[in-house]
Amino acid sequence: MVTEDQIPAQKTDWLDAPPSSGLPPEFRLLCVGPTEPDWIGLTLQLDAVGCNDPKFKWVSSASDAMKLLRNENFDCIVIECWPTNLDDVRWDATDLVHAIRSSGCSDPIVLLTRQPDDGLTVEACSSHCEILVSSALWSSRALVNVIQQSIRLVETAQQNHHHAVANHRRLVRERDEADHLLRQQRDIISELEAITQGSTKPVSDQADNRSVNTADHSAARKTRTLQIPEKIKTYYHELLRTYVIMGSGSLGEEIAQLANVLAEVGLSPRDTLSLHLEQVEHLVSGLGNRSSRHVMSRADLLALELVIHIGECYQQAADRNDASTNPTVVSDDNVA
Repeated sequence: MVTEDQIPAQKTDWLDAPPSSGLPPEFRLLCVGPTEPDWIGLTLQLDAVGCNDPKFKWVSSASDAMKLLRNENFDCIVIECWPTNLDDVRWDATDLVHAIRSSGCSDPIVLLTRQPDDGLTVEACSSHCEILVSSALWSSRALVNVIQQSIRLVETAQQNHHHAVANHRRLVRERDEADHLLRQQRDIISELEAITQGSTKPVSDQADNRSVNTADHSAARKTRTLQIPEKIKTYYHELLRTYVIMGSGSLGEEIAQLANVLAEVGLSPRDTLSLHLEQVEHLVSGLGNRSSRHVMSRADLLALELVIHIGECYQQAADRNDASTNPTVVSDDNVA
């Protein structure tokens, strides 16, 4: 809300004032008020900022304003707030603003009022309008400044909307990429399962039987994940979330401990990747409006680090087994 006292004084000589940007030369203004404004003062103010051929239209009722807006566009709409304590109330400013915005009209709006009004301010904020509080109303020297401000407000809102739409499209694109990568990683695990079972035909070549393979793979995955304690899955989910936020710098010890636990329960690297993908899918599905590209890159690093640790655990276990089954025999010749 802007009061007249908050607007810096303009030069009294309008012709000597340098033109400023923001308004087109043929500025189109719709005025809604009980009486037709004095166009002379407003024309001089607009001319001072470079609008040398403004186009004015005035209506005295809300219905006439809506009819006009259905057929024409304006650079700005100025609405004089009708006193609600009068018997002859021709319109309610908040209802008119709501009707204008509900019709899809996004033209800048300025509300003129003699006194501050909290309800009017709330409606103005929610509808991207400016308010000018001035006893001079249409003759206020601050009117053109507030009109310029209302235009900038709408332009900013439109830019924010465009950025929001572009960001939403980017998130959708990243989510599709994440789903594609997760499917590819699932296919890799399925191919490893097929090789382990003696099948040499890659899953990716079985296009006609993909739905069958997917069902079989899901059933096999359910059987395998049932062997993983729920505490381990919960812990891994929290570890994954922390890893995505913090990175690997502070979690190396936790990852090594988890690898030891997974090795103790007998999870192979393939089973570990299945557990990893399951938790990544849960995490990605709950991202909402956050980016999934960062999550996927960090998750891949965690999977790589975890599999390396598990491989080392199994290698150490194999070395201990070899040492126990093939003890070193010390002969007399080896003794100095």
